[in-house]
Amino acid sequence: MELKRQIGLVTAMMIIIADVIGTGIFMTTGEVLGMTGSAVAVLVLFGIGGVIALTGSLCYAELATMWPEDGGEYVYLKKIYGHLPSFLSGWISLIIGFSLAASMSAITAVNYVNKLSPEGIFTGSWLPKFVAAGIIVFFSMIHLIGVQKGSLVQNILTILKLLVVFLFIALGFYFADWSTVGRLSDNYQVGDGSSVFKWGSALIIIMYAYSGWNGTTYIAGEIRDPDKNLPRALFLGTLLITVIYLAMNVVYLMSAPGDVIMTEGKYTIGALAAKNLFGPNIGPVFDASIVLILLSSVSVQMMIGPRVTFAMAKDRTIFGSLGRVNLRFQTPDLAIVVQMVIAVFYVFIGFDAILKMLIYMGFALSIFPLMTVIGMVYTRIKKPELARPFRVPLFPLIPLIYITLMIAVIITTLIEKTVPSLFAVGVVLVGIVIFFIRSRIVKE
Repeated sequence: MELKRQIGLVTAMMIIIADVIGTGIFMTTGEVLGMTGSAVAVLVLFGIGGVIALTGSLCYAELATMWPEDGGEYVYLKKIYGHLPSFLSGWISLIIGFSLAASMSAITAVNYVNKLSPEGIFTGSWLPKFVAAGIIVFFSMIHLIGVQKGSLVQNILTILKLLVVFLFIALGFYFADWSTVGRLSDNYQVGDGSSVFKWGSALIIIMYAYSGWNGTTYIAGEIRDPDKNLPRALFLGTLLITVIYLAMNVVYLMSAPGDVIMTEGKYTIGALAAKNLFGPNIGPVFDASIVLILLSSVSVQMMIGPRVTFAMAKDRTIFGSLGRVNLRFQTPDLAIVVQMVIAVFYVFIGFDAILKMLIYMGFALSIFPLMTVIGMVYTRIKKPELARPFRVPLFPLIPLIYITLMIAVIITTLIEKTVPSLFAVGVVLVGIVIFFIRSRIVKE
């Protein structure tokens, strides 16, 4: 049974914005500043990250209008390369991509709630985890009981997210002490921060903050008029996010000296900036608002992640029962439940473990979008007869920019962070073993 096309342009854009703006922008600036030792590098690298996301979104738009089905690159890799690469992309998405992101957002939301009281609100070692798990379960159930209901909740949360972000930026520019504008060009001695390898490995962290620019493609099979709405949602949503990220980083860098950002604000730059710029009375209001932003991120992960599992189940590369569509709610209910269980499991292994896994798996998460864009170029050249309702402008320049930058990021990350990169490769190799075992079981 197929899912219905019930999602319009606005919701499609909201999915991208909700998917991207989450924990990444609230915990990467301090780390990137510490790696490069340069405020200019932070702004330039976030700009490069935007270029990667924008060029990638245009390439994905061409493929999404060719094959407007749920699943994102899982579908495109299957059409271009065959079942093994597509299974591996789905495997990584299922066990890492969406589940880890949802659990990270839920835990960070609870952490920000605890900042509202000096003693904390959810104290102890277990209560915060149960609350974070409850957040995941709640949004999973919302998206299980109907696409329209889930979309409404998602849109409301995302609109609130945008209002908070725009207000944060506007007030940040207003309250910033522009006599210290030199902070935007300050340099700090942090080893060989100017090394191209440091910049490359910093970019992989920044691309985590941008991850989700392709979010609408995972739910493409449920978008109305996909030939028009998919390209518009992908490009406009990503462009808006790029502008927001650059503005937010200006606010961050103006909020405190670099050495403070690298220490006190390494993982909580949003809270540090709010406290320094808006004072002890308004700062907590923004801490509470950041919770809304993070809740929106949990919601969207539990909305789009199961669509990849659903697409895999339809191909019987995983258990076919996960491709079931609930007759009453018209949602992939079992796929949503599986995604929920995995995300809840990650909540209970703890924040530090999740953070390490995200760092270790960033390398793997960048491989499959690169393969997808290369595949787009291949199909344009080798299969020109295929219908393309949307064609990437300035071909082949746009895809070549994306491919060149991503290859540079992957190579420098492999050199600079060899152990995490090899760990990510190992997880992919495990996926290969599972694929062949599953293939043999299905044949038998």
